[in-house]
Amino acid sequence: MHKGHKYILDQLQAKAQERGVEELLISLWPHPSVLFNRPIQLLSTYQEKIDLFQTLGLQNLIFLEFNHETANMSRNEFTQKILIDRLGVSELVMGYNNSFGNKGVEQNQEIGIPVKKLDKITINNKDVNSSILRNLIKEGNVSEAEKLLGYYYQLRGKIVSGYQIGRKIGFPTGNISEIDKMKLVPSNGVYICEVELDSIWHPAMLNIGTRPSFNGSERSIEFHIPDFEADLYDKEIKIRFRKRLRDEKKFDNIDNLIAQLNKDREQTIKFFE
Repeated sequence: MHKGHKYILDQLQAKAQERGVEELLISLWPHPSVLFNRPIQLLSTYQEKIDLFQTLGLQNLIFLEFNHETANMSRNEFTQKILIDRLGVSELVMGYNNSFGNKGVEQNQEIGIPVKKLDKITINNKDVNSSILRNLIKEGNVSEAEKLLGYYYQLRGKIVSGYQIGRKIGFPTGNISEIDKMKLVPSNGVYICEVELDSIWHPAMLNIGTRPSFNGSERSIEFHIPDFEADLYDKEIKIRFRKRLRDEKKFDNIDNLIAQLNKDREQTIKFFE
């Protein structure tokens, strides 16, 4: 979900109101790349999509199972069997680069129902699409991604016990696991973020990486909430990224690491002030 999708949904809701009918958002699941064994990392998980759509006040949402039968349907077969007979669609609103059926569909094409294809939109002279957003997040550019998403990029997971290294040096951390395997995780580095615990959002600093100062090899995600002490294990957590602070770095000694962590903490506190 990004601002390009939001534009489409605004047009969909306006058209439904104009016609005096209910709007229906149709999404495919799983992502078509999964069916064709192409590697893909998602900006939104299944539950995240539902949560995002709910914030927009849509009347109806359906996830169509994308399988080989659906993929092999012709344009007219998909229109008649799925859109008209099954879902009762009376008009179709589509993004500029959307398509369905094995030959696609064009603006105002005769397929049994009217089709409205929308123009491409840009923000600050930049295209808005999922590929661009994936690249921004892979680079760790979460601030720029937020401008195109219209909200802060998020991860969800569960807090588990770690190596307790942070606690020993004065920076107790929560380690995050059980993140959806298909969810795109930003590049390694240190970020300013917010974490939601028990429905309360807390300012935090977060590290994604391999703990090179301790000769780590496995990638981990851990966060520190300044001036906060509580038993966090086994809690469900949401993270929203606000700003990338720096790359992950290997320090020569613990004192240098602690000095840098203090700078990171000061920047985090100042950011939220």
